Amino acid sequence: MSDYQYEEKEDFSGKKVKVLGPTYEEGKPEEREDWKTKLGTREDVLHYIRTAMRYWYSKEWYGSEKRKQEA
Repeated sequence: MSDYQYEEKEDFSGKKVKVLGPTYEEGKPEEREDWKTKLGTREDVLHYIRTAMRYWYSKEWYGSEKRKQEA
């Protein structure tokens, strides 16, 4: 991945700029990756679940996620 491909595109003002092209490896994955295997201990799993629950059900959101008026 040392030699990146660049593309010439126009920005909003019409000026030509260099943009980084695709950097992914072509092809299909050889096997599926199970995200649960990345969570080693029980504490890691519980932390993941608590974070997900807080994200979806808490009223204490932050940054751009917070709505000015609730839906």
